[in-house]
Amino acid sequence: MVVQGLTVAYFSPTGTSRKVAESIANGVHCANVSTLDLTHAPASAMVASDNLTIVAMPVYGGHLPPLAVERMRDLRADGAPAVAVVVYGNRAYEHALEELAELLAGNGFKVIAAATFIGEHSYSTAQLPIAQGRPDAKDLSFAEQFGEKVAAKLSRLTALAPASQVDIKKIRKPRQHPFAMMRFTIGAMRMIMGKVRMPLTPSVDETLCLHCGKCASLCPTCAIRAGEEQVTDKTRCIKCCACVKGCPVGARTFPTPFAKLLAANFKHRKSPKQLL
Repeated sequence: MVVQGLTVAYFSPTGTSRKVAESIANGVHCANVSTLDLTHAPASAMVASDNLTIVAMPVYGGHLPPLAVERMRDLRADGAPAVAVVVYGNRAYEHALEELAELLAGNGFKVIAAATFIGEHSYSTAQLPIAQGRPDAKDLSFAEQFGEKVAAKLSRLTALAPASQVDIKKIRKPRQHPFAMMRFTIGAMRMIMGKVRMPLTPSVDETLCLHCGKCASLCPTCAIRAGEEQVTDKTRCIKCCACVKGCPVGARTFPTPFAKLLAANFKHRKSPKQLL
C-alpha cells in the first residue's frame, strides 16, 4: 500500500504526546504531513483512505481525557489506516489504549498498529519526580523506529484486510511490581476514606505571578483568563497542569497528595511497548 499522506493528531497540554507523535511521524518518512493539534480546538476532517493517521493521547486516571475524545468526534475516515498511541505517567494506562482503538474504529479508521509510551506525569515536580523528563532521547528513538516499522508494514500490504489490523489486547503490558501497586492502592483508599481534601485547581502565589498570560494561553479549556491569572475556573479545569509546568516563574503549583504516592511507588522505569 502506497501512503500518499500522513496526518498527525494529538491532544497534548504538556507536550509529551506531541513529542511522541512527531517522533513516530519522523520514522514514517512521508513527504506530505498535516498536523491536527486537538489541545485547544476540535478537529473536523475526512481522512482519505490512502492516508495514514497517527493519533496520540495522554492518559488521565487510566482513561482518555473526555475533552480529547470530544475534540476527535469529527475526525473521520472511510477505512484509512491509523496508529493508536497513548502516553501515561509511569503508573498504568489501564483502559486508555482500548478506548482509543475503539474510538478510531468507530470513526471509520482501521487500526494497523498501536503503542504505549511514558511521559512525565502531570503531577511530577522537582521534589516529587514521576517519570521526570520523559519521553527522553531513548523513548523518542524507540518512537522513530516504531514509525519505520509502521511504514514497512504498510509497504508490504496490498489492501487493509482484517488480518492487517491489530488486536489491542495482545500488546505487551509494562512490568509492574505488585507490591508497588498494592501500596499505591492502599494509600489512595486511605486518602479517600479519610476524606483527605484534594485540590480542584492549581494554587497561585500572587507575590510571584507576573500576569504575563502564559498560563491562560496554555490552558486547553480556557479556565484561566489573561489579566486574571490568579483565578482558575474549577468547572473547566481538567488538572492537566499545563499552566503549572509552563509558568516561567513557578507561581503555580498543584499540591495534590497523590503526587507523593505516585513518586514513592512508581520509581521503576517502564518501557514503551508496540504492537504491529
